[in-house]
Amino acid sequence: MGSEKTYKAAVIGCGKIAGGYDRSPGGEWTVTHAGAYRLCPRTELAAAADVSGGALAAFGKRWGVESLYADYREMLERERPEIVSLCLPAGEHFEAFRAACAAGARAVFLEKPIAREAEAARRMPALAEGRPVAVNYFRRWNPTLAGLREEIGRGAHGRPLRVTVHYVKGLAENASHFIDLLRWFFGEPGEIRLLRAFEGPEGDPAADFELVFGEGLIATFLHVPAPGYVLHEVDIFTERGRLIVAQRGEKLLRLPAAEEPHGRGFRILRLEGGAAETEWRNCPLRAVEELVGCIEGGGAPACALEDGIRALEICGEILPGNSPRPRAPGMSEEKGT
Repeated sequence: MGSEKTYKAAVIGCGKIAGGYDRSPGGEWTVTHAGAYRLCPRTELAAAADVSGGALAAFGKRWGVESLYADYREMLERERPEIVSLCLPAGEHFEAFRAACAAGARAVFLEKPIAREAEAARRMPALAEGRPVAVNYFRRWNPTLAGLREEIGRGAHGRPLRVTVHYVKGLAENASHFIDLLRWFFGEPGEIRLLRAFEGPEGDPAADFELVFGEGLIATFLHVPAPGYVLHEVDIFTERGRLIVAQRGEKLLRLPAAEEPHGRGFRILRLEGGAAETEWRNCPLRAVEELVGCIEGGGAPACALEDGIRALEICGEILPGNSPRPRAPGMSEEKGT
């Protein structure tokens, strides 16, 4: 282990998903890019860049990073990081992605949505030139949810009958997480239906909509307007029971169908037992570890560039012409969860 190469990593955009969500930089688990680089024994968090001097200074102090830059191009030129995290607003991803690739980064860890417009996103694979790109739809690195996907795929729960997703905030920032999750679970949707459009926060519109998957499986997405708390749940009804991915993916409830204990002739969903905690901690760390493996051995991350492109395309098909608008200059990205 001592002879293994350590990869130099840098973060562009010093908002919450970059390093602010973690309660303690010295903790044993993480939900941020900085924490992932700190916990991965194969990476060194060496530099950061942000146009906001306050955000940059706070990030450097919190994570012990001394090489701080207001201009990410200067950082890329001077530091030559091998892995680059892009945590800027979506409208700035394309240019930063192009700059990171041109500077010789060997891998990119990219926040979602991967661009402001699908047209720009579709140009990214040519810039990547085969280098691994992980898109932070982080539930793909949750082993519990990967196991649930495998169970559904092999028919352990019978045929899926109906899916409902509840989400808050906007389409591209938050609903896209679950567009990606259901693509991962059920494949490519064959039909997209807009039900109702809403004004969303910070220029990211929201919508109620349906995705229709194979065998007519309908997934209905319902926007919950500004409840004052975070709500992201996926409710899957199958022939053999009900599966609820709750609390942003941190919990999984399994409600199997069983004979009604007090009557005869019908079955109910058994409610005994509580929600089991999933392996949601350290999803970004697993993504970084996988990127290191891709650099050294080839292959693609669990959520790759094409997945980010497709999620953005579906958002555009739901609400054509309503891409998320750019934030004011100087703002770091504050990602949805």
